[in-house]
Amino acid sequence: MRTTVRAGRRKVEVKHAEKPLFGPDGATKADLADYYARIAPLMLPLVRDRPVALERFPDGIDDPGFLSQHPPHPKWIRTVWTSSGRMMECQEAAALVWCADQAAITLHTWSSRTPRLGLPDRMVLDLDPVGEGEDAFESCRDAAWSVREVLTELGLAAYVMTTGSRGLHVHSPLRPEVGDLEVRRLAKAVADRVAARAPEEWTTRVRKAARHGRMFVDYLRNGPAQLAVAPYSVRARPGAPVAAPVTWEELDQLTSSRDFTIDLERQECPFAGMRRHARSPRRALSLLDRGEGGVVPRPRTSRGEGE
Repeated sequence: MRTTVRAGRRKVEVKHAEKPLFGPDGATKADLADYYARIAPLMLPLVRDRPVALERFPDGIDDPGFLSQHPPHPKWIRTVWTSSGRMMECQEAAALVWCADQAAITLHTWSSRTPRLGLPDRMVLDLDPVGEGEDAFESCRDAAWSVREVLTELGLAAYVMTTGSRGLHVHSPLRPEVGDLEVRRLAKAVADRVAARAPEEWTTRVRKAARHGRMFVDYLRNGPAQLAVAPYSVRARPGAPVAAPVTWEELDQLTSSRDFTIDLERQECPFAGMRRHARSPRRALSLLDRGEGGVVPRPRTSRGEGE
């Protein structure tokens, strides 16, 4: 069965619309297309002008998927040359719906935008809890708050979202004034400061064998051609969970990273206007190089400050 989805000024045909992608009784390809059409007004400002890679599951999540960085695409979808070859960009709602037609459940984007590829305008810290359950996720939430505190001490802004998979991402909007490797150096320094605040719980050791059960404060989403899951992307997990931006007030109410699903409906986005709060990574690096920016953790009762 085919169906047509209205997305902005275009109509996009979705083939095999009735095909379940999330298990026999789960959401279908049509459900995925409808979600991306509905969420487009909130999602597009966060993905527009960024190279996009597609995580595709043609036979649904019960079979292995694959990452596609150079998919054949309609002529109306804009592309850009990158260090990884020619990649597509999602400039309009119809491009998101077309991705759904390709059974591209999840979208991953670069940290920099055209025409300033290689000069990131965001930094991402990835926090995945060790184990499952509310206790594990609580440690993840605590780490997110610590990331925010360190970023604030360096004069940087902090925004948080669920990944829809296991943990949380903390985004920091940046002025695009330094290259990928310098932003990775900044991310590593932030991660080191976070880990130092609870060394028995968190670490920046890349090798799993060296972590000894501690949660990895992952700074590796930053760097040349690195990808991070796009806000509002659906994840390839039962129930079709969504990577959802949340406010810091909402964070403590969450029970897991999968609290939001493909049924999500919103009028406003917690990340709206994030680019207006972009701060200087050059200044933050200068503070770090001089050993400044604060080293004493603030008490958790300070959470409400700066909201």
